[in-house]
Amino acid sequence: MNPISLLNWMLLSTVLLGAWWLCYRFLLRQERSFAYNRAFLVLGPVLAAGLPLLPLAWPTDWGAQPGVLSGVSAVLLPTVVVGADATREATGLDWSFWVLALYLSGAVFMLLRLGWELGRLWRSTRRLAREQGDGHTLARTHGTLPTSSFGRTVFWDETLPLSAAEAAQVLRHELAHVRQGHTYDRLLLELLRAGLWFNPFVHLSGRALALTHEYLADEAALRGTASAPFSPTHSYAHLLARQVATRLGFSIPLTHSFSHSQTLRRIAMIQKTSPIRRWKQWFALPLVASLFIIVASGRTAAQGVPGPQPTPTAVLREGTPPPPPPAPVGNTAPLLQTSPPVYTYVENMPQLPGGGGNRAIVEAITSKLVYPKVAPADRKEGRVFVSFTVMSDGAVQEIKVIKGISAAYDAAVVAAVQQLPQFVPGTQSGKPVAVSFTVPVAFKNATPPAGSGKK
Repeated sequence: MNPISLLNWMLLSTVLLGAWWLCYRFLLRQERSFAYNRAFLVLGPVLAAGLPLLPLAWPTDWGAQPGVLSGVSAVLLPTVVVGADATREATGLDWSFWVLALYLSGAVFMLLRLGWELGRLWRSTRRLAREQGDGHTLARTHGTLPTSSFGRTVFWDETLPLSAAEAAQVLRHELAHVRQGHTYDRLLLELLRAGLWFNPFVHLSGRALALTHEYLADEAALRGTASAPFSPTHSYAHLLARQVATRLGFSIPLTHSFSHSQTLRRIAMIQKTSPIRRWKQWFALPLVASLFIIVASGRTAAQGVPGPQPTPTAVLREGTPPPPPPAPVGNTAPLLQTSPPVYTYVENMPQLPGGGGNRAIVEAITSKLVYPKVAPADRKEGRVFVSFTVMSDGAVQEIKVIKGISAAYDAAVVAAVQQLPQFVPGTQSGKPVAVSFTVPVAFKNATPPAGSGKK
């Protein structure tokens, strides 16, 4: 992943997870659909990290019009930008390197922090005596650690002043964390936080997930007290408040502890009796579809693939005769009624060896482009539009400047296009055909890069 792609990924993942988080915040947070909310909060960061990396883009024939489009004589490739290195050479700064370095530094810091917390947990609990239970391990802490759980281990503080019924409730709470695998959610989200550390919504998701785990465990603890002669909800709320007051600030990292994690919200949630509004959960489906559309649209724009938006109009040199009228009806009518025909879009567009689409073509032109040798007074900024045709045998021919800025700049662009390698030809109805392209080359800096003008 190059630095430009890294920035795009960071921006897109932030937008995706932001939309996901807002859906949770305004639709799901107050609902008692705890298992659904748990899955929703875990899935969000996974989609934000992975979805922008998928090869999603609109099909190349979406939005393509048959025949000749008004003012367009070929497929318009993404713009080649020349001279961006000039600023870097002049200032001595490589911003792309620092973007990558900053991202890696943040990710490494988060991973080291996670490792330190795991090490601290191991050091704090390694000497505790353990006994095997039904699907879990019980470690008695003798008051050195609070009652909590991690993985399949329950750390039990037997010094707490609890009645037999209260102790059973607390144990059911911690066993719910163990049996439902909450620790594995927590570790997965910590790894995702390391990769998405720049994204504020991943940190909000982590806190919301920890609270949702407590809701699930509270629900399991109350489920076994329905036959009690007194109100189980009232007594459980009283137990929560009492434990927080006595154990405030006493916890170990990464564990699920009965005596902390936003207790007032937990008390309010266990006392709610309103029915779950299931219709809100269906909002996840259009949300996922919208995220796929956002990624596909972003990828289409980045690669220069024609999408559902109108095709850009190429700028023609003044005095150039207007393009020929549209061809007769047909999905892929030739541009010129000559033999062999030249097409705009075909079923399988020409590709460079190794693929890569339009982006690979632009990168190949960029790698061959040499800044022209011009006097300082003659240096210019602007765009050169050059067209070329990939013939049915894959050869690049018919290179011509449609709009230029000066002879030297135009010649430099033509020379770069002439060095394109043999293409894998495009095909229509299974037969190789000729396809025409237009590429804009933008000269951005008046001062050429150091060492330019030499092969």
